[in-house]
Formats: sequence, C-alpha cells, structure tokens
Amino acid sequence: MGNLILDIKNITKSYGDITALNNFSLSLQKGEVIGLLGPNGAGKTTLISILSGTVKDFSGSVTFKGKNLFSHRTLKNHMGIVPQDMAFYEDLNAIDNLMFWGGLYEIPRSNLKQRAWELLELVELSARAKDPIKKYSGGMKRRLNVAIGLIHKPGLLLLDEPTVGIDVQAKVNILDIIKNVGHQGTSVIFTTHQLAEVEEICSRIAIMDKGAILAQGTLEELIRIVGEKEIVDVQGEFSANQFSEALKAPGDGIEILSVSDNLANLAFANTDKIPAMMERLFKNNIQVSDLKIKSPNLEAVFLKLTGRSLRD
Repeated sequence: MGNLILDIKNITKSYGDITALNNFSLSLQKGEVIGLLGPNGAGKTTLISILSGTVKDFSGSVTFKGKNLFSHRTLKNHMGIVPQDMAFYEDLNAIDNLMFWGGLYEIPRSNLKQRAWELLELVELSARAKDPIKKYSGGMKRRLNVAIGLIHKPGLLLLDEPTVGIDVQAKVNILDIIKNVGHQGTSVIFTTHQLAEVEEICSRIAIMDKGAILAQGTLEELIRIVGEKEIVDVQGEFSANQFSEALKAPGDGIEILSVSDNLANLAFANTDKIPAMMERLFKNNIQVSDLKIKSPNLEAVFLKLTGRSLRD
C-alpha cells in the first residue's frame, strides 16, 4: 500500500434527477495536500459530506488506512472535519470549545489542555482565548473552526471552503496552517473555488465540474494542458454567437477556450496573429473595448476543460 492513506473509488451520489457525484475516484498519499477546485454545484461539498458520514445512500467505496471507512467506526477518530458551516458553541470561549470538542475523542484532560493552547497559538487566537466566540470576527471564527478540526491530531483533514467570507489576513493565516499541517504528515483535502488558493498551497490539484474530476496533477502538469500558448482575454460589445461566427474555424494557431456575451478567452500559439484576428472581428462589426495578454494559468486550464469561467 505504501503511503496511500485514502482511496476513493467510483462514488456516485444523486439527489433526485441531479447527479452530485458521477463515478468519482481519488487517491491521497500521507502528507499530501489536495485542492478540489470547482464552481458551486461541482460536487465538492457532497464528497466531504460522504467522507464525514453525514450523507449516505451512495454507491462506490472509500478505503482509509487500508480499511473500509464506513465499516470501521473508529477510523472516524483519525479524521478532522472543518465544515463550511461553523461548528462550535458561540456562548463559550475558544479554550472551552476546544476542550469540549477534544473531549469527544477521549484525550486525557492534561494533554488536551496543552493541545488546545498550542492550537490557539497556531491560529493566532491565544490572546482572545477567554472571550465568548460571539464576540469574534468572521475570520477569527473560521480560524477557530480549523483549530477544532485539528484538536485530535488527525491523519486526514477535510476542509470545505475554509476561507469563505473572511478578510485577506485571516485567509493567509488559514492557508499557512493547511500548508504546515501537510508538512507535518497530515493528509489534507480542501475544497475551494479560488484559483489562487490551490496554486499557493497544494501539492496536487483536482479540477472538478458536474460531479467528476476533469483533470488532476501538479500546477505545472495542469498548465501543460493548455500548452505553450499565450492567453488572450477579449472584451467588447458582442454576443457569444456573433463572436464565434466571426472566428469560425479560426486557424492560425488560435483556439477559442470560452466565449460568452461581451467576453471571450482565446489561446494563441503566436501573438503575432492578434492583428489578423482583430481585423476579422472589425469586419464583422464587433467592437473590442479591452484586450489582455496573459501567460498560461490555472484559469485557462479550467476554461479549456469546461468552456466556461470558474466564476460562472
């Protein structure tokens, strides 16, 4: 088995006519930080919910530490869950919350208290340890949420959109924590729709859409999907159909990654071809208000794989 800690095979989950996960498979090595990148509705939260045991009635299998995750209840004690919804008691202070949640794992009280203070230092909340959580800012609450997920030193940490709705400094702090946890040997799966987050901290990135993984690999491996091309964003007054017709069978090393009303994303093997493209657009009465040239990036990969922006 080597360092394989988690093996998800062919998970399928539907809600009525909607397929949330479609034959989903993913493996995770010890200490690996995997980012699941995809838009809302891609199936990210459903996967976390299945792994944490809150969603049932699915097909497929999950092996954790070489055993069936759902047949061995004690395995859940080796997992840390950081849900998108906050999981703590707002009337209690931070140290009492950590003591309560840690107590569920039967950690000796003396060890638990030391661990709680260590985590509060880690998430930079030790100075506010005795303040009721209801007085915390959104960023502070998110950081405490992460600390609770780590209280029992899990071998696998699952985080569902852990940086939603918080300030930049709190986001940086949480991302640093995730990165450090991986370096210390804990395996991590975290979901996000923020490109910069997975680019910064993940050893591997899985691009998800419509319940399936479209591609996975390191950032460098994924960018190779686009190839050695320059990315060109075109903005102006045009409809998607109008733009597509103007560049029908574009040739000349031009690839249309995505097009919508007033915005198109193209890949050029040679940007010297841009003037010829602009001429074709003008001949078709398409007014261009802005044109930006960028190096290949993760956003371009997502556009190529799905034909739409991650923000859509």
